[in-house]
Amino acid sequence: MKYKLLSLIIFICFKYISTKCIWYEGIRDGFNQVYRNGQPKPLPLTDISLLNEMCPHIPTTEGVSPLLCCDGKQLTEIQKFKYIVDNLIGRCPSCYFNFLRIFCEMSCNPDHDQFIWPLEIFNITRPNNEEVSIKGNEDEVIRKDWALTDYVDPEEEQEHDADKATSKVVTKPIETVEVIKKLRYFISEEQANDFINSCWSVRINFQYAVDILCGSLNRACDVKKLFQYIGLKNAQSPIKIDFIFVNGTYYDKEIKRTFQPSKAKMFACDQPVVLPHLSREKCTCMDCNAMCPKINHTKKESFISKNGTFIEKFKEKIYKLHIITIIAIGLYSVFVIIFIFACLYECIPNLKRNKKSSLVENIRNDKTDEIEGEKKNLNGGPIKDESDSEASFSEQQGGFLDNIGMKIDDGLHHIFTVIGRFCAYNPRYTIIPVLTIIFVLCFGSRYYTVTTDPVDLWVASNSRARQEKAYFDEKFGPFYRIAHLILVPKNKKNISLLYKTPLEAEEKYTFGPVFERNFLLDALRLQLFVENFNVTAASGKTIYLNNTCYKPLEPDNNNCAILSLFQYHQNNLTFLSQERLYPSQYLECIQAPLTQQTKSFQRTCMGKFGGPIDPYMVLGAFPSHDGVPDYAKAQALIITIIINNQRKNKENVNEQLEDTLLWEQHFLQYMKTYNSKWFDVKYRAERSIEDEIERESKSDIKTVLISYLIMFLYIAIALGRIRNIRHLFVDMKVSLGIAGVALVTLSVWASVGIFSYMKIPTTLIIFEVIPFLVLAVGVDNIFILTQSIQRDQRLLNEDVESQIGRIVGRVGPAMLLTSVSESIAFFLGALTPMPAVRLFSLYAAVSVLIDFFLQITIFVTFITLDHKRTIENRIDVFCCLQISRDKTNSQPRCLSLPRVSWFKPKISKKRPSISNNQSPLQTPLGSIKSDETNKNIFRQSSKIEPCEEHLMEMDGFLFSLFKKYYAPFIMNCYVRPTVIFIFFTWLALSIALLPYVKVGLEQNITMAKDSYMIDYFSALKEYFAVGPPVYFVITQGIDYSNINASNMICASAGCSSKSMANQLGIASLRPSETRIAQIGTTWLDDYYDWLRHRGSTPCCRLHETTGGFCSTNAPLNANCHPCTRSTTREALTHYEFTKFLPYFLKDNPNYKCAKGGHAAHGNSVALSDEDKTVETSLIMGYHSLLISSGDFIEAMKQAYILTDTITRTLQTAGYDVKVFPYSIFYVFYEQYLTIWHDVLMNLSISAAAIFVATFILLGFDIMSAFIITLTIAMITCDMIAMMYIWNIEMNAISLVNLVMSVGISLEFCAHICRDFILSAKGSRLKRAEKALAYMGSSVFSGITLTKIGGIVVLGFSHSQLFHIFYFRMFICIVSFGAAHGLIFLPVLLSYIGPSPNHIRKTRIHRSRSMRKSHPLQAMSTEMS
Repeated sequence: MKYKLLSLIIFICFKYISTKCIWYEGIRDGFNQVYRNGQPKPLPLTDISLLNEMCPHIPTTEGVSPLLCCDGKQLTEIQKFKYIVDNLIGRCPSCYFNFLRIFCEMSCNPDHDQFIWPLEIFNITRPNNEEVSIKGNEDEVIRKDWALTDYVDPEEEQEHDADKATSKVVTKPIETVEVIKKLRYFISEEQANDFINSCWSVRINFQYAVDILCGSLNRACDVKKLFQYIGLKNAQSPIKIDFIFVNGTYYDKEIKRTFQPSKAKMFACDQPVVLPHLSREKCTCMDCNAMCPKINHTKKESFISKNGTFIEKFKEKIYKLHIITIIAIGLYSVFVIIFIFACLYECIPNLKRNKKSSLVENIRNDKTDEIEGEKKNLNGGPIKDESDSEASFSEQQGGFLDNIGMKIDDGLHHIFTVIGRFCAYNPRYTIIPVLTIIFVLCFGSRYYTVTTDPVDLWVASNSRARQEKAYFDEKFGPFYRIAHLILVPKNKKNISLLYKTPLEAEEKYTFGPVFERNFLLDALRLQLFVENFNVTAASGKTIYLNNTCYKPLEPDNNNCAILSLFQYHQNNLTFLSQERLYPSQYLECIQAPLTQQTKSFQRTCMGKFGGPIDPYMVLGAFPSHDGVPDYAKAQALIITIIINNQRKNKENVNEQLEDTLLWEQHFLQYMKTYNSKWFDVKYRAERSIEDEIERESKSDIKTVLISYLIMFLYIAIALGRIRNIRHLFVDMKVSLGIAGVALVTLSVWASVGIFSYMKIPTTLIIFEVIPFLVLAVGVDNIFILTQSIQRDQRLLNEDVESQIGRIVGRVGPAMLLTSVSESIAFFLGALTPMPAVRLFSLYAAVSVLIDFFLQITIFVTFITLDHKRTIENRIDVFCCLQISRDKTNSQPRCLSLPRVSWFKPKISKKRPSISNNQSPLQTPLGSIKSDETNKNIFRQSSKIEPCEEHLMEMDGFLFSLFKKYYAPFIMNCYVRPTVIFIFFTWLALSIALLPYVKVGLEQNITMAKDSYMIDYFSALKEYFAVGPPVYFVITQGIDYSNINASNMICASAGCSSKSMANQLGIASLRPSETRIAQIGTTWLDDYYDWLRHRGSTPCCRLHETTGGFCSTNAPLNANCHPCTRSTTREALTHYEFTKFLPYFLKDNPNYKCAKGGHAAHGNSVALSDEDKTVETSLIMGYHSLLISSGDFIEAMKQAYILTDTITRTLQTAGYDVKVFPYSIFYVFYEQYLTIWHDVLMNLSISAAAIFVATFILLGFDIMSAFIITLTIAMITCDMIAMMYIWNIEMNAISLVNLVMSVGISLEFCAHICRDFILSAKGSRLKRAEKALAYMGSSVFSGITLTKIGGIVVLGFSHSQLFHIFYFRMFICIVSFGAAHGLIFLPVLLSYIGPSPNHIRKTRIHRSRSMRKSHPLQAMSTEMS
């Protein structure tokens, strides 16, 4: 409605020309008769009340007729349009009455010839006073082809049909009169500025009233444009007004006369309106910025000039650092100082002893190292180590913790020895029962369910966002589903097109490429096809978009809500193809989207579905000039299809939702094949993200399988020790490796079965991450157990089964330590509220425990059988084949094919006798060396001894490398301090970087690299101009019919300055801080305006006979009356408020009543089913443009802060109510508000659990527990810092990986640390070197090398998610764990490692004493 009111008010005002008046008497259609040489005339007393209502600023005296230049006809014409103005700006009294004052002064002021003057005059015929026209409203004919369908009462419709036959009688006009066609209005520049300032912030839903009055949009209006549009460019006005801005007296050369503008004073919006006949409140903050609290926009600017000193600039940079970074820098500085002094203290005295130390090192041999008690310090000087003095081996009792520790160690050793012997001796009674149990557990997986819903995955059921989403969905229905089409022209050059100016001239204007005709035609054809194509369901049902789309004016208007540029001409393809000046329609509608009839084509700008189309919603990448957008130069077209959403029902299938999903599926299939020569299209549907994630997961199955296959192959090959090519197939451990990997798979499968029995769902993360974790834990144990057997020798009269049992007794406690510690840590990690992390923790804990159980039972049996197979030269996998042995040992070894023979397997359980023909076996873990004279004692006689002997004598390549080169190098006196310095420097740098790790998950990362959604997300960032909608919901607990309560919600004049709407309005003034760009008008304000609207057809009317609602489209002779007697809010009763509200919510807005609430507020109010009172309601707004995850998180955070403040305000006022924000993305981003809290809580709990578990299982050794926990903490800190460097965001996926890294890090640390503790002989340095040599090689081959190959494959994944969160993080986990476990930890143990247990030292001393007299018994004791 280009507000015809302005024009008509203007025309009415021109009456006659004289020294006082230039017009008098209204003729028709807003024209006023020229009244030459006339004087002001007295207004009849019967019209005084009308004058007081229309022009309340004109003083009157009771019983006295004022002299004016207007009559009752003119005032009646003004009254017809006064309420239309009221709909626009009535909510702000200052603006409203200033507007009336300007035109009342022009119309009725007895001195108006001082500031207005006619320029053009023409003749019209005066109709006879008896003319009668019973034809309804004239505008019905004008609006025939574009009017919106109004709500029609059934009884109304019947009455209207009965009146169609009524005839009309029109008499001929009786005379011709002169009327004014154009005039000049001299207005004070100050008065004009005061008027526009008073109206500047007045809102009408999401637009500003000034923009509508000005015919512009988005604050492009100024005072000159406003009055020029009102006077000259308004196509609705038959008379034109040329406004001239003057300051004081002004002489017009054209008219040749001096004019004096009116001195009528304008009210500021923050002033109350006090007039002779009425008084009104000030405008509120929502409509008047001056009423808002002062906002301090000044930011802390740098006070350092470019010429500032270095110190000043340095201080400025320090002030910008995070407090954690500053603390890290401070602590690191202290460390460096202490480190330097420690190095100087240790190194200076040692310079004199360098030569002596070198000499001693050259003559030392392994035998003297093991036997002699005197040790050298790190620089070669002789010291007395606490573990080597004779006093330390006395029979004195150890401390309390030593006694408890040894009892625990002995108990575990005995338990695992018994288990190992049982499983080795009884393979049948081990495998069958265990596999039966595992089968029962795995059988539960048939009931498993996979959770793919992102809400169920990442959002806790009791989270705030999820509960608020459930409340919103219950009261207002689920948020709409959206289908987007972003059309980008292939030709990106601007074009020149003809358009029709407001003065009917044709001119050229530069438009953006989206306004090219061929582009628009192709785009409209695409939209019409999408709107009309159908899908046939499996049941045979035909599904159209119209069956599922959102229809805001349903049932009166059944067109879908499709937001596009083509709605400016109601998607009419003929108009676009045939109208030569089609850009004119677009220009007019872009400037004023609420226009009901454009000048160019007499078409409405309202969409076919009945709502307005904001240009920033349908055009993209338009430039701005001085903050004003130039929509005509847009570079992209955006089509938004709004589809009704349905709540998912887990029990029953929602048929309507299934239809919607099917339509979306076919829509996406069509768009994938669509191609246009004029544009590229980026598209999406609501299901797109979920579909693409599912497709991505399936496509990456191959990558994951290849990754695991590489790890399996490595395990199978690396477990064996290849003697030569002849024994290649014997020495391979393929079957053992497959068995170990199979047990890992069974453990994960069994955990799924257990939780499936418990009806706890699984997730895709479990299948992607947990096998990696369990492989790390399980394979490490497999390598340690296998290599311990390979490096061990059977004792005197010991068979294979007993040997296996003894080794399991020695290695089992270490396996128990890592498995139990990790499981406890994961179980405690399940305390987190985040579902995905909780499920991962539960599944991981159970999987690790089951894997440990399988390893100490079935795998012990398998390794026993495999060890016997190897000793008997049987080929791996094909155990029935055996390589025959050479008959003589003198035959030369050469490359020759093995001789294979078939035979029946025989394993003798007879204990082997002592033989005098074999050499002794070295036992590294026992650290026992024998003289040549004692070798014959340990020789055994058996047909399988030669092969076994050869295996025991052969060290693996890695073991030899670690023992001979790596461990001595790391323990070098210069390397050790360097390692400490480097790793603590690394730690300090990591801590300093912790605060800068980004939080969130960018949407494009979740998509595969070849996904169409990548292009869509890029287009979204480039072309969109507005953020997502946000709803501010008011829960139950407030009586809106109570004037005091409603004043705390509304925003119009008289409402509280602290009302909810006003606080939202204040927030929208700071979009860069609050991320609130726009706030719509409240349903409450519009409802009050709807109720008080008067004029020829009030918005709210009731039938005299039926009492039902009578809409504004009822015929003139319909027997209806206004709903309420009063037009003020204060006089409205509770009964009236409740009764008329449903009428308001279903009344469609139209030219006569713009405040109908169906379109704007039909879904904003939830009424109680019982008494139809308001149960809950909402106010809609828009966020500012949100691009990155940080923007979404900040927007949600600011919305929560804002609504929490509003809630406190309402509760302080005595209303038990809660206000919360809701937007579609909140439920997904809420996790990031507490992600750091969740990270710290999970990692702290895991670290605490590991500390307690290691403290107990390592024999109450608090120092070892501290060292292990410290190393794990360092690895974790380094991991998080690497996330910043490698641009990995902190989110639920990375949190799962961090929790997993704690478990894998324990594997790198626990075995080496335990080996250090059990080694009771030698100094810390020697014990650390020995632990690194013997256990480090197993850890390196068992975890590091196993994982590296598989991880590298993940780097070739098409999924960005896999590449970033799995490849990058997994490679960091393994590399950082290996670096700390194999470099830092041994060095740290060599400095501050725990002293040996006193009881263990005593046992070692006894074994040494016995060696001289009873070497065989001594060996047996130590090996045990």
